[in-house]
Amino acid sequence: MILPDCAAAARQIAPAGAFAGADLAAFDAAFAAMDAGCRFLIERSAFPGGFVPPPVIAVRRACNCLKELDRFLVVMIDAAAAGYGAPHGNRALYVREGDAAARLCRVRPLRHAFSSDLPRLRAIGRIRALTLGDAPAEVACRPMADLALATRGHILADQADGAAFALGDETLAVIAEFYRTLGDRLRDLVAAASPQVGPRPISA
Repeated sequence: MILPDCAAAARQIAPAGAFAGADLAAFDAAFAAMDAGCRFLIERSAFPGGFVPPPVIAVRRACNCLKELDRFLVVMIDAAAAGYGAPHGNRALYVREGDAAARLCRVRPLRHAFSSDLPRLRAIGRIRALTLGDAPAEVACRPMADLALATRGHILADQADGAAFALGDETLAVIAEFYRTLGDRLRDLVAAASPQVGPRPISA
């Protein structure tokens, strides 16, 4: 359950019954997995050290982490809107057009609620796609601008002026916190219509 004031705010954003057909088992499982992944990345940034891979490998590994967080958010969106006609369970278009930003745009009750988050999600998606080879080469001129948007409001050591493109632990932690916030907000919307939604996992 969520607090009454949060439930009231959620009902103002999404119409009553918008998520009445949610696949709650899939939603809760994806939420728990994403929450655990986000907490792992956030906590890891607090304890630097250990093996540091070459920059190219480090960026690719970081983007694989981001891809997993986005995948869990996509599952949450699809499960929340399972009764609304969303492409629940369809992963065929995931890489190029099934990412979380595109999914949010396709689900009308969510489009307005998350509209201010879409530019940041798209920037993270472009970084991920470019680094993992899922984007055309001409996008290569944008990674630093997208990285600045992805970490909005934070000055990070691995993004020093003049430094090469990097996705260090601190950057991953900031982006993971953003995904955790999105997951919490989506969960509040679903819980407002579906009291059966399980409790939020307790952070360590």
